[in-house]
Amino acid sequence: MIVIEGDLSPLRKKLRKGEVIKGRIVLTLSDDHYLLRLMGRNLIMKSRVRFERKQEVYFKVLSVSPKIELKIFDLQRELLVNGRRHLTDIIA
Repeated sequence: MIVIEGDLSPLRKKLRKGEVIKGRIVLTLSDDHYLLRLMGRNLIMKSRVRFERKQEVYFKVLSVSPKIELKIFDLQRELLVNGRRHLTDIIA
């Protein structure tokens, strides 16, 4: 789970549950804190997952209220899983 700190009210208005959004790691602040650029805003993010500076990261919005909850979204894995499902449907 990703924890984002700061004033999130403007961001809450833009996010929709279930959507996938892209962010960029601007700066590594410590081993588990990063400056994240998300939807035009710089936010502090806490994560046990290691990221590199300038890395693009996709997130799936799990919840917007009462707090914003995001899950890292692996685009390649999702395409592979969905691709297999689609192929299975065609074969069956």
